[in-house]
Amino acid sequence: MTKIPVFSLDCYNKNVIKMIIEKYDLTEMDAAREFLLSETHRMLEDADMAMWEFSARAIFDMWEVEKITGNPRNSVHLRGE
Repeated sequence: MTKIPVFSLDCYNKNVIKMIIEKYDLTEMDAAREFLLSETHRMLEDADMAMWEFSARAIFDMWEVEKITGNPRNSVHLRGE
């Protein structure tokens, strides 16, 4: 797996973790753990998936779909609806 550049990943991490904190009232550490250990984050790290084409909000939505359904690929952003 080719990984996306660290500076790009860092930007997504900061923004998505902030959204998780705001919506779910988690501590920064808990929110970071939830996102960084998710399948959504693993997909984001993989440059071949080209997830950088999505906004941080869309990545957050994928993470949220993963939390609800168990699979970020169920997200409307990835299904192409």
